Amino acid sequence: MLAKILDFTPALAFFITYRLSSDLILATGVIIACCLVSFAVQYVLYHKASRMQVFLTAAVLLFGVPTILLNDPIIIKWKVTVVNLILAATIFICQHVVHRNPFAYLFGKEIPLPEHIWLKLGTSFMCYFIFAAGLNVIIAFYLPALFGIDAKSAESLWVDYKTFGNAILNFVFSIAVILILMRRYPEMLSAFKEDNAKAVPADKSASEFEAKDK
Repeated sequence: MLAKILDFTPALAFFITYRLSSDLILATGVIIACCLVSFAVQYVLYHKASRMQVFLTAAVLLFGVPTILLNDPIIIKWKVTVVNLILAATIFICQHVVHRNPFAYLFGKEIPLPEHIWLKLGTSFMCYFIFAAGLNVIIAFYLPALFGIDAKSAESLWVDYKTFGNAILNFVFSIAVILILMRRYPEMLSAFKEDNAKAVPADKSASEFEAKDK
């Protein structure tokens, strides 16, 4: 639970700082500091940091430091797009070059599924990440032209999207694609049920043992 809080704290600090100051450069400095602190705390508490935490911290530094040094907020706006494109490229390389599905690698032991389902899952997320990359470009750079709003209002909307909108979109898409795949491929649902069923005997045995002990 603490690790999840630490993961989200930098983004929340970025949002609050921007809302209080309307200064994207200052907010960028805050998210860099919070990412480094969050990374350090995780490493001290757990003696390691998740791959995603390392990746996101590196991305924040890669785009945040030039944003501050050059005093150019446009640079940090590209982060969401580039991160999504990197994720899409990673899936493509894993599936079509290395021939090792990343989702099967991460979850295959817990949820054994046929290769074609893993391939569908990977392709779906690859296409989604490309879509998300393009959506960020539109929100970050083209809102004034599309909707006739001023640059500062457009920047504020991008901060909202970057902090909450992108995460909500990721969550909704993940749930939707899993539900669709379960409906199209019943064996996927069966695999989930079998995986959950394996935990039941252990829990049942523990309950019986406690009952006998009483």
